[in-house]
Amino acid sequence: MNLTMCARGGSSDGRGGFVLQFHYDTEFVEELKRTIPHTHREWMPESKIWWVSKDYDEILQKLFANFYSIIHLQGSLF
Repeated sequence: MNLTMCARGGSSDGRGGFVLQFHYDTEFVEELKRTIPHTHREWMPESKIWWVSKDYDEILQKLFANFYSIIHLQGSLF
């Protein structure tokens, strides 16, 4: 799966991590839910994005083929 958007950002209660957007795929969403505990992820329906804790960056690299390249490029912009 590839991300359509990824940025460093916070959860609704201010925890650090990544906000993600990707094309909807039922099986993939279930895999995300199985892989990342509900205490470390959050669906934000108003903006249709997921938040995932920064503690799961290695898992995100495995789930999304373009995760590392997007985050790496963002780091070079600052």
